[in-house]
Amino acid sequence: MSAAACLESHLRAFHSLVDEHRVPAAAPAFRSGGGCPGCGCAARGSDRGMEALTPQDLDNIELKRDHSLRVLDNGRLIAEDLGLAGDALRTALLASLWHDAGRFPQYRTFRTFHDGSSANHGLLGVRTLRARGLLDGEPPAVRSATIMAVGLHNRRDLPRRLPPLADTAVRVVRDADKLDILPIMVAHLDPSAAANAVVVLHLERDPERYSDEVLAAVLEGRVGDYKAMRWTLDFALLLCSWVYDLNYPATRRAMRERGDMARLLGLLPDLPDLRRAAERVRAALAD
Repeated sequence: MSAAACLESHLRAFHSLVDEHRVPAAAPAFRSGGGCPGCGCAARGSDRGMEALTPQDLDNIELKRDHSLRVLDNGRLIAEDLGLAGDALRTALLASLWHDAGRFPQYRTFRTFHDGSSANHGLLGVRTLRARGLLDGEPPAVRSATIMAVGLHNRRDLPRRLPPLADTAVRVVRDADKLDILPIMVAHLDPSAAANAVVVLHLERDPERYSDEVLAAVLEGRVGDYKAMRWTLDFALLLCSWVYDLNYPATRRAMRERGDMARLLGLLPDLPDLRRAAERVRAALAD
């Protein structure tokens, strides 16, 4: 099957997955108490999956649908720049499309995208792909590498030794993911934006407060830790630290050309420590 035909069938399956998680709570799958087929939404850890979805809930689900499709586009851009072909290209594209498969059962069950207060969405994605057989038609090597990439894409640090097919796919996904998350978060972290607690992971808003631990990571050239975040400025700083975790020249080039990191830095208040952090990030992105 060609990459285009492969994606066509997976795109149909992807949209079906998303649409199932938009169904009214009174739908038969949810009335039975077993959750939606293959995911178990409303059956584990929370009663929220039985509640009716609000318009804001539907918007949040659509945000992740649109995000996944843009990550696929970004993944294709990076893969083409790398000259990937055959199974390597197929795996990178499939992992890009399915990387957030776990977000839909996560949100349906817990009404949050915050892994720390719900469940690891990478592992939920693995469970969803396996339980629904969404990769059953793929060659074993492609299926295994795609599942591995989905399960690992949200890890702070990757294992040192991964099979080559999975290693390339997860690095493409992590870069493609960052390219799309940046403009989304710039829009939501802007002080003039309407508040959406789900998107900013329920962090507290304050125009000038941030955590020393997150700032230190940026100044020291390290990726910040989600667990250290308390304020929305911490989120902005953590996103800035992503420049230290880009795998491919195409990603760095796109981030510069699109200007999203520059816009994010423009949201930081004019404070001495934050000016130093911004200078460090600009220098790292220019390398």
